[in-house]
Amino acid sequence: MNWLRPRIGNARGSAVLETMAVLPTLLFLMLGVCEFSRAWLTLDLVTTAAREGARRGVVTPTSAGKVFNSGPAVARIDAMITDPKLNMTRTVTCATPCSSSTNSQVQATVTVTFNTVIPVILPFLSGVTLTQTATMRYETN
Repeated sequence: MNWLRPRIGNARGSAVLETMAVLPTLLFLMLGVCEFSRAWLTLDLVTTAAREGARRGVVTPTSAGKVFNSGPAVARIDAMITDPKLNMTRTVTCATPCSSSTNSQVQATVTVTFNTVIPVILPFLSGVTLTQTATMRYETN
């Protein structure tokens, strides 16, 4: 029965050594893919929030003095991004004066600072600033 087993010499611990050599690389790749996915998801959320804020701004009627009210647009952006850990700044502006002319536009800009959950392994993803701007033409009722 001994003759059925091939003679491989003294290689009993090679599987453990190969696993120890490959496992850190695989873990680094898995964590990198997960963090890049989180960053991409955050960028998509910022893009959607800017688009929704601009859309809310263009459909919100101006007051009698043609003064643009950015409150509903900013509230919509705040409703889209509710995570308090994301350091967010947002601005919604309108060309002066906001009127029914086709040149008046509402611009929403959302900026978020993305921080990785594993800064020791992926320090280049810590503190990345993601900014998205959406511009839409003002609509009248």
